[in-house]
Amino acid sequence: MRRLFLYMALASIVLWPLGLAAQSAKPVSKPHTKSIEVKHFTNAAGIQLSQNFSKSFYASFLAELQRLTVAERTVAEGAAVVDTDRSRGLLPHFLVLEGAFLSVQQGREKDGKSATGFANIEMRFFRMSNHKEVDKYKFKIPLHGWLQSDERKVAESAGIEAADEVRRFLYPAFKIMDFCC
Repeated sequence: MRRLFLYMALASIVLWPLGLAAQSAKPVSKPHTKSIEVKHFTNAAGIQLSQNFSKSFYASFLAELQRLTVAERTVAEGAAVVDTDRSRGLLPHFLVLEGAFLSVQQGREKDGKSATGFANIEMRFFRMSNHKEVDKYKFKIPLHGWLQSDERKVAESAGIEAADEVRRFLYPAFKIMDFCC
């Protein structure tokens, strides 16, 4: 009986972080923001990214933000704000997210192994009503498989990583749950 209890305790200690990791992949239950409009990403001076990379990254980023329900409504650049939201006074709860690639380091091959590249990204959050900056966040995301894979797959993976970083920034409680990953 003691041995069984010991095995169960050890199993729960080992499996507990896996349960937390599974929880962190779930969408945010109650978003604080009514709506986020996601602008197309810009490139800093000297950054050359192809149109295919930019389009794939943006589409993946937007889709992942929508899947994670970071806001009640996540819309693409240029989407109309519903007039009923204006009349109810909800406009201050609308954010505009503008992103920029500050630097991009492509993966390189060293000693027969490929090193992962990375991208430094800056996100700026503005109020839609007066375009006043609310917050700014800089982070680094990996560009997995730049040498072996096609550009579209790398961009889609990077878009998902970037959306997850935005989720962690907007909802810091999820950082605690992501410790094991």
